[in-house]
Amino acid sequence: MAFVPPELFVPTLPHGVSYAGVFCTDRHDRPLLLTSVHHPGEYQYPGGLLDAGEDPWMCALRETAEEIGFVPASLDDAPRLLLLSFTPPEPPWPWTMGVTFDGGRLTDQEIERITLDPDEHSGHAVRTVEEWSRIVGPGRLHTLRVSLAARRTGTAAYLRTPARLPAGPEGHLT
Repeated sequence: MAFVPPELFVPTLPHGVSYAGVFCTDRHDRPLLLTSVHHPGEYQYPGGLLDAGEDPWMCALRETAEEIGFVPASLDDAPRLLLLSFTPPEPPWPWTMGVTFDGGRLTDQEIERITLDPDEHSGHAVRTVEEWSRIVGPGRLHTLRVSLAARRTGTAAYLRTPARLPAGPEGHLT
């Protein structure tokens, strides 16, 4: 195979989207989820799409600060990877790859301090996985369970979504 210069090769590569977020719980390991303004009934971790020049950790910190109003003290430590998620392309979306970091256990004071960006989220809650199971769809529920297991075991997980989740209870992957 002949060498192809990067300026000719790179445009032939598949297009994709990357995101990063954090999985936070309260001190009782009840997961925190945010309610999306753009997709009512959709619950998300704090996080979002990478900006140009960002790595996933920088994105997770920026998005967390934007979405809940501060960076939790637990994120002052080195990043701890919990999940790597991949969703194959499903038009109009290209493939997506996401990184979820352990956001730690928020203190009661941090939970009280949450100030949502009203352009993105209309609410937040901490609930047990059992309580979330009555509200979120199977995809989000699976992600919650895998996130807790990855935190407990110290072993990151790989999630491959077979097809893009529709907008709805489990919604976008972050």
